[in-house]
Amino acid sequence: MRFLKRPEGVLNVDIVREVRDKVEDILSQIKERGWEGLVHISQRLDGIAPFRISPQEMAKAWQGLPPSLKDALKVAEKNIRTFHRAQKDIFKTFECDIADGIKAGIRFIPVKSAAIYVPGGRYPLPSSVLMGVIPAQEAGVERVVVLTPPGKEGNPNPVTLAAMGLLGVNEAWAVGGAQAVAAAAFGAGDIKPVDFIAGPGNVYVTEAKRQVYGSVGIDGLAGPSEVLIVADETADPRFLAADMIAQLEHDPNAKATLLATDETIAEKTIKEALDILSNLETASIASLSWEKGATVAVGNLQEMVQLADKMAPEHLELALKDPQDKLQLFSCYGAAFLGKYSSVPFGDYIAGTNHVLPTGGSARFQGGLGVGTFLRPLQHLHLSPKAAEMLALHGAMIARSEGLAAHEMAMKLRQI
Repeated sequence: MRFLKRPEGVLNVDIVREVRDKVEDILSQIKERGWEGLVHISQRLDGIAPFRISPQEMAKAWQGLPPSLKDALKVAEKNIRTFHRAQKDIFKTFECDIADGIKAGIRFIPVKSAAIYVPGGRYPLPSSVLMGVIPAQEAGVERVVVLTPPGKEGNPNPVTLAAMGLLGVNEAWAVGGAQAVAAAAFGAGDIKPVDFIAGPGNVYVTEAKRQVYGSVGIDGLAGPSEVLIVADETADPRFLAADMIAQLEHDPNAKATLLATDETIAEKTIKEALDILSNLETASIASLSWEKGATVAVGNLQEMVQLADKMAPEHLELALKDPQDKLQLFSCYGAAFLGKYSSVPFGDYIAGTNHVLPTGGSARFQGGLGVGTFLRPLQHLHLSPKAAEMLALHGAMIARSEGLAAHEMAMKLRQI
């Protein structure tokens, strides 16, 4: 594989250590001091104490939206809910007969409470409200809490509030950063602790989720946004360039990779990307990440499949002829977008798939946010007297080999 453009990004270990230490201190203060600690930290970092957002404020924000934006959010809500509601068919209670008198099964039960973190930094993200809350609702989570930072003027972005109103959210707090994660994990004042925390955030939010894992469940550790595009001679360079830049405008550390089978397509895509960057409202961010995180390479499809599965990208675009057939070659990705018209932003906003996806190679061992994220598979076992007697002999032998005498005794007592 030959590279036409390589990224210039470098991981700063000192920054990683600084984030870890700051988050550890924030978590410790809130765990020990509760609401007092949360208020102190929030006022220091955001200039405002946390406050509960009333459903009336959400409803007012929804009513204040332009009709065209209301229609767009309704379409997104319908599509996302349809896709996630259909997922429930996968998670059905079942029992099976393992042998005569041995019955085993699984029940899928939702967590009782979940906090959905919705970022509010560089851009307002009403789409993250939909992507986080809808799967939790469809899973049947009793208590769904939204946490989102206050804006510069004190309140979260009105569009974010409106999205909460659309979904009927009844508990939301204006609090962000690592302190929000701490409050959800340990509790602080009227913010009662939850069982599970989901949603993307900045490096402080992500590090806080990592540190509280074990006290609560988490959906994963989100890193900078990324896309890997595999393209052949049928691809449109303008489409490819736009899709790369769309990922790169998220964050200065975002990554976009193009692997092309055709060198002319690759070269044209670079030119198109530079043209887009020359007249883009978000060029200050996208241009920086283009230099730091954009890769363009040329090779054959087999090489691309190997590299793609090694990278395990958050978003995989297949701008190929017969993309549905080619998808079977790839096995590590957060979400795949098939064909030249299936741009990642459709999945980000409105098509129905979830945009909270594994990053940084974690798609090798986990998937994106969905209904199953909030469900716990609870196993059960029922033995008849005859089955217990039958298993006791062999089970006791295994227990004895491990030196666990009480295990051996417990099974032998079931012998008739």
